[in-house]
Amino acid sequence: YKQLGPALASLHFKMVHVPYRGRRRDKNSADMHLTNDCLDLLRFQDHIDTYVLLTGDSDFGPLVMNLRKAGKVTHIVCDIRNASNDLLRLADNFTDYRDLFPSDDDDAPEDSSDDGGTKSSTASYSKDYWFERLAETASILRKEKKGTDPGNMKITMKKLNQGFNEKELGFKRWGDFIASASRAGFISMDSDDKQSAIIPGQQFSQEAGSLQIALKTLVETLSEMDGSSSTAGYHRYGVINTKLRDKGVNTKALGFNQFKKFISSAEARGLVETKVEKMTSFVKRQ
Repeated sequence: YKQLGPALASLHFKMVHVPYRGRRRDKNSADMHLTNDCLDLLRFQDHIDTYVLLTGDSDFGPLVMNLRKAGKVTHIVCDIRNASNDLLRLADNFTDYRDLFPSDDDDAPEDSSDDGGTKSSTASYSKDYWFERLAETASILRKEKKGTDPGNMKITMKKLNQGFNEKELGFKRWGDFIASASRAGFISMDSDDKQSAIIPGQQFSQEAGSLQIALKTLVETLSEMDGSSSTAGYHRYGVINTKLRDKGVNTKALGFNQFKKFISSAEARGLVETKVEKMTSFVKRQ
């Protein structure tokens, strides 16, 4: 941190120094300082129309709400694995910080099947495919004993399938997408006086879907590369991408315009773990 501080300051980051109080730092005072600074910007720098918050902490929810009320665009950059859903649902959009790092597939040629790369990743795939992803999200949350209300489902599905946007499928509202999936039999609704819950429908098969097969192949490939070692090792994205292609796995056909988004999807499901060292991305099985 002694080296990082001066480097950030040289790039015009305003550093907030939090003194020690006993044996620990007072995190709350730092959060309050950052919030006050942001509110000062909101009051005196009205020309700023977009705010980027590097946090996944739900404590910043009231700040995001104030920014939205003032008509500002809010973007969250966070560790998507443990960011608060309550915070993310308040923001206009969010990004996993690992997506900011370049990866081996960033300069890879696009498949010709996606209309020259101009068609959006969501609209390139059928509604049934995305209905299946919605049902899978409900299944995962139920296994984790977490709520499957529409709001929590929306954020979790976008964590599991980064880049998904229901509006690109022709749905004006998230509720319209859910209703259509219900009519198609992929989910069903269970409502009471307090809230609505989404549960997987008869059309959903946890193991038979194309994405499930690809994820299973990813884990098997990582296991093969580990060989006889009982300890999972890290492997470069580019190497894994090549091996999956050799096995017929086309991640772009699954709705991922970059291989690293496919890996992020697997990590969000608890199947793999990633790290970045010297701008190079690595992945290992859990």
